[in-house]
Amino acid sequence: MSQLTAEFDCPYCGHSNFSPVDDVSGVQEWTTDCENCCRPISLRVRVRHGEIEEMDIDREQD
Repeated sequence: MSQLTAEFDCPYCGHSNFSPVDDVSGVQEWTTDCENCCRPISLRVRVRHGEIEEMDIDREQD
């Protein structure tokens, strides 16, 4: 198993962020904090054949 890197903009401040993603096919969901404003970001990534196929980024629900 290796890792991919998801690049995304924070939905709060717009800062570019990076997060590791396993290359295993399927849907992965997690919460991470923005490196700039430290607010929680909800990520949902679909991986297929070792590539990020789809990525949803949302503000974490309070």
